Amino acid sequence: MSKLHLIVEGEGDAHALPVLVRNILNAHALHHIQLTRPQISGDIHKVIKRLGDYLAYGFKNACPVLWVLDCDDKISDIAGCPVQHVRNLRSQIAQQGIHQRQPVEFAFFTKEFESLFLAEQQALKDFYRLPLGLEIDTGAALRRDAKGEISKLLGKDRGYKETTDQAKIAHRLDLEICREVSRDFRHFESAILRLCKPQ
Repeated sequence: MSKLHLIVEGEGDAHALPVLVRNILNAHALHHIQLTRPQISGDIHKVIKRLGDYLAYGFKNACPVLWVLDCDDKISDIAGCPVQHVRNLRSQIAQQGIHQRQPVEFAFFTKEFESLFLAEQQALKDFYRLPLGLEIDTGAALRRDAKGEISKLLGKDRGYKETTDQAKIAHRLDLEICREVSRDFRHFESAILRLCKPQ
């Protein structure tokens, strides 16, 4: 049976991303793919410092690796660019002579994973029972601190809880809407399919 290993940024991602990846795999009739227990790497700064260590651990699973990260941190005071980050990481792999025993794909969410909730919106409204007619600023998905933007929508009585809410909202995401409204999601899905679909 085929496997896919996930490396993710944080604790909430470790719960939510497997849910979303499984939904994508099921949508493409890739039911035979099993996910390993997600590995947590921390943000891009930690990834750059310990890239070889994280990959070495991931390769122990003897399967393709999908590494999902946020792209909201600045490096040398310059805002992150997903394309540039991937280019730099691949260059670092080559420079360090890291032997890629399995295929590796990097998928970045331009601000943070929760930005997808603000772009798709339907899952967010459903989970928190917000009015369907509530207008969510479309620019919120493009701003830093998506978690804060979500908490603002909920008011003072309830805040967004990453480790409990993230996976439940991810489960409700409409994949077709995600494809339509989020370029990050389209790249993410494409990375999964490159790793899991027969060539």
